[in-house]
Amino acid sequence: VYPGATEEECVPVLEENSGLKAGKDFFVGYSPERINPGDKEHTFETITKVVSGQTPEVLDIVADVYGSVVKAGVHKAPSIKVAEAAKVIENTQRDVNIALMNEFAVIFDKVGIDTNAVLAASGTKWNFLNFKPGLVGGHCIGVDPYYLTHKAQELG
Repeated sequence: VYPGATEEECVPVLEENSGLKAGKDFFVGYSPERINPGDKEHTFETITKVVSGQTPEVLDIVADVYGSVVKAGVHKAPSIKVAEAAKVIENTQRDVNIALMNEFAVIFDKVGIDTNAVLAASGTKWNFLNFKPGLVGGHCIGVDPYYLTHKAQELG
């Protein structure tokens, strides 16, 4: 979702359908899903959980709930929008970097060099981001950049 979707889109639907008022009759927290499907090492329990809340008190409740089951702990985002933006940037960064590696692989093939050999050499630098060419997986990775673009266009 784009930064603001929870409060701008979801909360009004909840209020309209329930007759209740957010911040008075119910409170809202948000925590993005961060699972990497098929990854046996980075699981729900071992990935730091980003949490947020409509108020500091709600944030503490959401953090306590997730903190009781996520061994890696929680990161308290200062707002729901920050938590939403974190998810968007995580997925966009992954999408862009894999696309970049795919482009490099095409170039290296035309030059006649092995992409894996280039990545192995590049990987010897401490701050090299080890992305590999291939497909981008997951239902949200390919669409998250468009959510952010939508919001950016809306804001001008």
